[in-house]
Amino acid sequence: MAANERLGIMNDEAMIDTLLSGDLKELPGKPSWMDGSGLSRNNLFTPRDLVWLLNKLQHDFGLERMKRLLATGGVGTLHNYYKEESGYIFAKTGSLTGVIALSGYLITKKGRLLIFSILINNHRGNGVAIRRDMERLLRRIREKY
Repeated sequence: MAANERLGIMNDEAMIDTLLSGDLKELPGKPSWMDGSGLSRNNLFTPRDLVWLLNKLQHDFGLERMKRLLATGGVGTLHNYYKEESGYIFAKTGSLTGVIALSGYLITKKGRLLIFSILINNHRGNGVAIRRDMERLLRRIREKY
């Protein structure tokens, strides 16, 4: 749909090429981007790419808009997590079998804005336990910085 809106044709490949040679040409890595669904195991972006993108979005659209678009603690896809950090963490979750990801913005107790991306790949553990470990890590970072 984005390709149709921007290019006048329904063509994922053309839209991906347009973005990678235009708005996203400064991505630090060269992603493997196969389709527009966001659901394919063949779409491979690094956490560094996601931090770059979140930084760009914040600068282009403002942090307040990004906060409205992303889940926060106790709400949306973070409804079971980060309840103490509600209003201080704004993030997008991601998961596939064996993969858990979380990328977003964290406002520390000292008022600093941190942009983060955590990717746990090829895990064989319990997904809830891994998400709780991520929650503890981000809580410690929020306290310390």
